[in-house]
Amino acid sequence: MSENLIQQQQELTGLIERHSLQNSAKETAIPSLFLYQHSSLTEPAYRVYKPSFCVVVQGLKEILLAQERFEYGPSNYLIASMNLPVIGQIIKASADSPYLSLKLEFTQNQILEVLNDCDIKVTSKDNAKRALFVGRMESSIQDAVLRLARLLDTPD
Repeated sequence: MSENLIQQQQELTGLIERHSLQNSAKETAIPSLFLYQHSSLTEPAYRVYKPSFCVVVQGLKEILLAQERFEYGPSNYLIASMNLPVIGQIIKASADSPYLSLKLEFTQNQILEVLNDCDIKVTSKDNAKRALFVGRMESSIQDAVLRLARLLDTPD
């Protein structure tokens, strides 16, 4: 991980710790933005992931979608493009280094609006992938996440 990503991640860690509640999820003053902090491992939990962008800043999470396993942590992000039934579990967290994450949810209309604005044409389902994706964190993505999280200090 580059020095820039490490610095951004440290600042993001501080922001999430400051604005989240211990061992719970918290909806923030920014619409559709949620913060998570857990100081221990969790049992597998059945959930429906809404369309969202998720970032783990500290710790590790495992998601099961049907027979497929997704694991993501600080060097990754997760995107769910539609409502998906999953089993999720925090698999790395402690009191000294709690699991910290951020989730930004989207509506189907917001997704369609972006697709229309970008003029993306869907022509074939031959290359269709699952509606859940784990990608490698890049500096430009981390920068955008950090700028969004900084708004928590000035929600007005």
